[in-house]
Amino acid sequence: MSELEVVLVDGENDCSLLLESVINTQKNLIVVLHKNAPTLFNKAFKNFANVSSIREFLREFGSIPNRFVPHDSYFHTGKIADPDEWIPSLASLCEQDRVVSMISGRGEPYAFSVTVDTPINDYAILSFTDISQDLIKRIMIENDASIDHESGAYNKDYFLHTSKSFNDAAEFNEKAIGITMIELMTSESEAEKYLRDFTLSIKSSIRQSDMLIRWGKKVFLLAYLINNPENALNFNQKLFDIMKEEPFQHLKNISIRLGTTAQREKEEINDIIRRAEKALKESENSQVTML
Repeated sequence: MSELEVVLVDGENDCSLLLESVINTQKNLIVVLHKNAPTLFNKAFKNFANVSSIREFLREFGSIPNRFVPHDSYFHTGKIADPDEWIPSLASLCEQDRVVSMISGRGEPYAFSVTVDTPINDYAILSFTDISQDLIKRIMIENDASIDHESGAYNKDYFLHTSKSFNDAAEFNEKAIGITMIELMTSESEAEKYLRDFTLSIKSSIRQSDMLIRWGKKVFLLAYLINNPENALNFNQKLFDIMKEEPFQHLKNISIRLGTTAQREKEEINDIIRRAEKALKESENSQVTML
């Protein structure tokens, strides 16, 4: 065994501790393996699997490939002739096929793109990049499930499945999420006549990053990024004005009511939506209520 191999196997020496410190700074899940057995996990992997050590992981799950969901859409050892050769088999796949699915310690399914590096004999470094949101978007778009065909707004399920990406965008841009619920105050049959024009009127005046979602028969949800809660109220006033302008003047005959809220610190998007729905219920026709 070479000196470098001894360093990697022995997790108590300075070099090994330095390596662990470096990989702990990475957002991706990273695993160092020696002869297929894990010798080092970074903090992100431990948090994902909800384990505190390699010993605990091995006791709970056995090997790394035991965590791979055996589904035809992803790589798993059931797809190869020799399960012991899973690392070279995974490494030989093209990037598009080098994808695995794993269940988190909280029971949530994720999809990961995997990179495999084999710097020295018998060692491999796996890096798992979370592509769950991108994969969901691609599948739903391919299945034509992202758009509500009656209105032309986004489909509710599409937004719920991809809302994590919207929240990530808010965090990256250091902004808060504003949510406005919009209800057309008319019968369902009457509302159906105006759905397309209503959607076009809103989409013609919002940013590409804003999302208009068909939330119910007569209810829409508008999600957008803001600097402060006052921006959300200004945004709503703009919505009222839009429908009075060409070519949508006929929409001013439809009364609407709005419920608005702005994200509080570290608040989950489902909680923001619940407060916006409550604000909508408490509002009057042609009135904005903000909670």
